[in-house]
Amino acid sequence: MDAMGPNLVEEDLDLRRQRRRSTGKGDRGDATRGLLLRTAERLYAERGLAEVSNRQIVAAAGQANKSALVYHIGTRTDLIHAIRAEHVRAISLRTKEMLEAARGTDNPRELLACMVLPYTEHLAALGNPSWYARFSAQLAPDPVFGTEPVWTPDVLPLIAEYQATVDAWSPNLTAEVAAIRQQAARVAVIHTCAEQERAAADSGHPADWPLIGDALTDCVAALLSATKQSEPDATEQHGLDRARIVRRPSRRRSAG
Repeated sequence: MDAMGPNLVEEDLDLRRQRRRSTGKGDRGDATRGLLLRTAERLYAERGLAEVSNRQIVAAAGQANKSALVYHIGTRTDLIHAIRAEHVRAISLRTKEMLEAARGTDNPRELLACMVLPYTEHLAALGNPSWYARFSAQLAPDPVFGTEPVWTPDVLPLIAEYQATVDAWSPNLTAEVAAIRQQAARVAVIHTCAEQERAAADSGHPADWPLIGDALTDCVAALLSATKQSEPDATEQHGLDRARIVRRPSRRRSAG
């Protein structure tokens, strides 16, 4: 995190925006900020976080002022947070609606859909080409950005309630196994959507996001609810070990 801290950066940015509005430049500044965010999201999605510099973003956005990114948004960390925030609000709102509607359900798939469909519905609303799925896939393995919440704070209590319900459906799983399955489910959703978005952008044909959302919901439901295979007991293991023994045929000595 930057030395100034996120709160001080936000306060500083707010003051600058107020000054721009007071001089009649607010609308133009907001438009420039939006252009920089969209350009950065596209470049990050297409090239990767490590391969894009602030100068490249400013140039691709057609800005003559090399300090435009710092002036309108702030640091690189501020930029990535701002890009994500543009999408997280809409996804969180839909997630909250679905989780509240699914309260008390005894259908695991209905509840798990609340974690998948808000994301794919949002990607569908972005049109084609879009870049957010690939941008999210770039953040997922990042040691800083990949561990940050992807919902607004008002949704987090519902997420905790959802988690407790999902855990209750799989009482025979250890916490470690359950965590690995959920991690695998998250990776499946993030990277499948990124690949589908890339294919749609390359071909020019929009992805079938309703179909993708349903398929991923089925995938996640199967992954999280699969029965854990029990380990063989000592007697069974002994039998398996004996079955693996390869006996060599005896060789007869030739006469003479």
